[in-house]
Amino acid sequence: MGTLVLRGESMEFAKQCSVELEKLTGGHIWFEDVYFSLEEIKQLPTIIQSLNYIEDIVINPFHISDEGLMEAYWCTLSIKTVDTVQDKNRVLQSEAGKGNLEEIEDKYIELWDYTYYEILKGDVKGFIESINRYVSFMKIYEVSIREENDVPNKEKQGIYYEIF
Repeated sequence: MGTLVLRGESMEFAKQCSVELEKLTGGHIWFEDVYFSLEEIKQLPTIIQSLNYIEDIVINPFHISDEGLMEAYWCTLSIKTVDTVQDKNRVLQSEAGKGNLEEIEDKYIELWDYTYYEILKGDVKGFIESINRYVSFMKIYEVSIREENDVPNKEKQGIYYEIF
């Protein structure tokens, strides 16, 4: 992972994004970590554009309630910055341990399409487009997470995201 030096301080890219987003939106502190609502995550492209720099990033959703924290790992956004972009479906086949795409359920292929990206190093525009596409997807998908897990839509409870 690369580091940025801003205002004389050296920091990994994902951490810098989280810090800048917290400054902009306030964020939410639970269990000594900073989490953001999807509305707050929508501001991330503006921060990345101002940094004009990209590195790998993971945005992980969690269901947070009075009972604790549950990771929604199946819809974690993973953006990798690479020298050469691999075929997305081949990466999925490899990750799933399947010989061909027909062996994978359509819902998992769709989920992979919205949550896994390889972006060429330096392609800030493509990186931002990936985040925007994920946010649009999660706007709809959060509803099913809420319904399946009986997630209340109250302040201090719900679906929140952590940046790694």
